[in-house]
Amino acid sequence: MSITLEFLVHSILVGILASYVLLAMALWSDSLGLPRLDFSRAMANVTYARTFEKDVGPGAGVDAPNTPYWPGMIVIYFNGIIFGLVFTTYVGQYLPGDAIFRGAVYGVILWAVSGVFYVPFILREGFFLSHIHPMAWFSSLIVHGMYGGVMGMFAPIRGYVPPTSFFGF
Repeated sequence: MSITLEFLVHSILVGILASYVLLAMALWSDSLGLPRLDFSRAMANVTYARTFEKDVGPGAGVDAPNTPYWPGMIVIYFNGIIFGLVFTTYVGQYLPGDAIFRGAVYGVILWAVSGVFYVPFILREGFFLSHIHPMAWFSSLIVHGMYGGVMGMFAPIRGYVPPTSFFGF
């Protein structure tokens, strides 16, 4: 499968859908007895916490009272699109299993990489969110797996030819 405009638009739209599922499940995880994760607030604090308001000093960090929320949402959606395009154009064709399993594996890979590198060194929340809650790693694993599962279910994967029917015959 070549990369066409239709392929890119399809991949981008599925990246937006998968990001929505990730954000919704992260915010609703407390209804499952797991810690609630607010990825958008964390991203807003990392990228937009410095402010020009008088009541917040220069270099204001995570405790800034007026950190904008919606720009954090936009950053999360852009990340979802970019990681979705990485999955559909390159990584997805090399992962094992059917499309949904490939997507879930990709979500777990994203979870592992973020838990080892991004979360402890950029967010400073410990490995796999250990400073937030003892079970935050599990919430994060579930939502990243769901992101990948949605990507695998709906996105085209370059180089992957699906079975002719749902049941494989």
